[in-house]
Amino acid sequence: MKDCRILITRPEPENTLSCERIRAQGWTPVTLPMLEIAPIQDAAQRNIIRAQVFDIDTFDYVIFVSKNAARLACEWLDACWPMLPIGVHWIGIGQGTTQSLLDEGVPALSNPGHTTEALLDWLKPAKMTNQKILIVRGVGGRPELGNKLEERGAKVSYLSLYERKKPDYSAQTFFMLPDINLIWVTSGENLDNLSEYVAMHKPEWKTLPILTPSIRVNEQAKKMGWINASCANGADDNSLIKATEFHTGK
Repeated sequence: MKDCRILITRPEPENTLSCERIRAQGWTPVTLPMLEIAPIQDAAQRNIIRAQVFDIDTFDYVIFVSKNAARLACEWLDACWPMLPIGVHWIGIGQGTTQSLLDEGVPALSNPGHTTEALLDWLKPAKMTNQKILIVRGVGGRPELGNKLEERGAKVSYLSLYERKKPDYSAQTFFMLPDINLIWVTSGENLDNLSEYVAMHKPEWKTLPILTPSIRVNEQAKKMGWINASCANGADDNSLIKATEFHTGK
């Protein structure tokens, strides 16, 4: 597949960066974000966030669930901490999230896998008892990580920095898109929003190859009628590019 047109559904600003990587591979990106990331703007909520960031040195572990969580948290850390506190274990879920932290000077570690489930396997249950853990995420994120850590005896708090919104697209948006050969999705919510629009405007897309970031999301895609769903074993560009190379025979 020489001229592969790939639909990129990441939210911005990551969408633009992924498109650059795709062009460098010789493929054609087609951008259609299926999530909008809106940083918290309410003044009262921002005051609460600021207080939480000032107290971040009281935690044993700080876990970032996404690149957006890492990006926005680093902005708050820069504003509140001229030097990072010592004694905190900084952890990113997935290589892309961890690399975003490293690029900003946060000495983060990443579990060998790329999912919440892999992180739970990596963190030793015996060492979680009475540990104070801060999970940095968007408003209303998946509760599984925090619940499982609490079951292991950890004391879990949340730092919610942004809201996720479904973009508003018209039928004209889909009518104007070029033909697509392959689709990238990077989260379950991303897939939900895409599937709603596809049901209305592009039902034929359900037969296209679609790359998902994890087994959980891949099973979700198949249940939603995506007959050619494959797991890329990661939401980062490198994992998705590798899976795309397999599909295109590059």
